Amino acid sequence: MPPQEYIYQDRAVVFVDVLGFQKKLFEFEKDAETKKDEEGAEYLVSEKVNDFINTFKSVISILEKDNFRYYLFSDNICITVDYVENPDLLISVLFTVSELFYSFAQKGYFLRGGIDIGKFVDEEEIAIGVPLANAYLMENKLAVYPRVLISDKYVKIVEEFSQQGKFDSFEFINIKHLIYDSCELHYINILFNAITKEDKIKFFSDFRDRIKENLEANAKDEKIFVKYEWLANEYNNFLALYTSTLIFKEEDEPTQELIEQLNSLNI
Repeated sequence: MPPQEYIYQDRAVVFVDVLGFQKKLFEFEKDAETKKDEEGAEYLVSEKVNDFINTFKSVISILEKDNFRYYLFSDNICITVDYVENPDLLISVLFTVSELFYSFAQKGYFLRGGIDIGKFVDEEEIAIGVPLANAYLMENKLAVYPRVLISDKYVKIVEEFSQQGKFDSFEFINIKHLIYDSCELHYINILFNAITKEDKIKFFSDFRDRIKENLEANAKDEKIFVKYEWLANEYNNFLALYTSTLIFKEEDEPTQELIEQLNSLNI
């Protein structure tokens, strides 16, 4: 029998890392409790690690299995996207990453990562290719802050597809509000999925509270503090944009009371 051939395919590839996860690993192990099964055999279970994994699975469960693959290994998450037949997935995955960011933030975890596009060997148990290496390098060397960088190649194809009207489900979106620029870097506006939330107050409150907690917890550790200070500035800037402009483009007209409540959530 000849050896199996593995085919390169066009894929978008996301790589994200959980910040400060090494400390969490010790908490997970310390949290583990001994339990017994029906036959009396003992096993260890950590509610914290269960919560971490289930948070990941709850977000990933919304992905279409025919177009997405995902891998969770320790504090690293890899998501691959087959967008060839459905270009909308190039935008959909940005919302998925934003939702992943939000879901983990509610649990006290923040993410950093990268996303690239290109030729990739994408099998059920195998992920090999330049896009993954690039996404990892963006996370490890360039992202610095709690954000997910986007490669120039990815941004270029998104802009081309947008101009060609290929994003049928997202034609209402202004790409500049979803993908931000900073010097030579592009990154996902992880707060933009506020437009998908019914409870705007909860969405912004959750982010504000978790960011403030990290600012207070790291007030004497400048290296970490500046990362959350950057995130706080991103939050404040987007909240101002949202309450002054974006919220009025949604279907339901916001009340003045809602606007005032949102503006009170500034950090």
